[in-house]
Amino acid sequence: MDSIVFMAHVKNLDRTYIEKHLQDNFISLMPIFYEMQSLFLSGIYKRYGDLEGGHIVIYFARDLHLEIMRKREKDMNFDLSLSKFWENHGNIFQNKKKIISIANHTGLPKETARRKIIQLIKKKHIKKLDKNKILWEPDPHFKDTYISIIEEQINSLSKFIYQVTKVIGFNSPISRIQKELKDNYSFHWYHYLTFQLQYIKYWQERFKDLEMVLIALQTLIQTIRYISSSVKGDINTFLLNKIPKNIDTKNANISATSISEITGIPRATCIRKLEKFVKMNILEKDNLSKRYYLLTNQLAVNPVLSHGEVVKTTTSIFSDFCAVFLKNINK
Repeated sequence: MDSIVFMAHVKNLDRTYIEKHLQDNFISLMPIFYEMQSLFLSGIYKRYGDLEGGHIVIYFARDLHLEIMRKREKDMNFDLSLSKFWENHGNIFQNKKKIISIANHTGLPKETARRKIIQLIKKKHIKKLDKNKILWEPDPHFKDTYISIIEEQINSLSKFIYQVTKVIGFNSPISRIQKELKDNYSFHWYHYLTFQLQYIKYWQERFKDLEMVLIALQTLIQTIRYISSSVKGDINTFLLNKIPKNIDTKNANISATSISEITGIPRATCIRKLEKFVKMNILEKDNLSKRYYLLTNQLAVNPVLSHGEVVKTTTSIFSDFCAVFLKNINK
């Protein structure tokens, strides 16, 4: 596409436009998307010890990025880059947050949020000051590893955005996408963490168990990756099981051991929660291999999955972030 034509086209980008392309190219795009989500959530689990606590840290971090962004209101040249992040972090006043606000934004029960905050303070992920003020001020040890973790997440996110640019007719090099994310880090990460908060809250309210979400992602990745190696298709090809009969999705199976190694969740916990999915008629277990696979013929009819709406919700939520990013990278 001619760059001038595309620039004019970009001005009309909105969530609906992006969402349509994500759904129209669901089978080819979603393996990369779900792998990105798995990397993000597994990293949260391993760093904070559980996803509920990590969800709270995301809430604190998202609001801190917003305060950094507001520096641009007074100085249009203010540096929002990843390389300046900790310096910016140290110069930002973090507003006091109430437990009820944290619970509302994360979907966690108030007492659960209170308990997780106490744990995060003990582990030195957040700090408590006088007058019960709580702020995101991690121990120096965690600061040292932060940049490498974010760079890994940026690389993963860049791969997905690159694939999105291809399906909308503009092949932006991955290097350009990575540079944009790093150069305007706080701006893009505010929007990215906003998506993550909405995504995690949505699943928290549905399952009340975020470990189950991370475990389910692994079976979903196996299935869509397996299907995408042979066919392309839109979201209904997947949800309505319009997959050629010669593609047996039972072969897209995964073991509890593999899930444990990828996510960091103990194997015994993985087995227990995989069995819950079997009882919910979402997964099936092969009694010989002891491996699990997704029941694709249940996606559109299983009430637990709201007859497929839960899958569509993911593309809808993430479309907002994609629209913001694509508009800004092409200003």
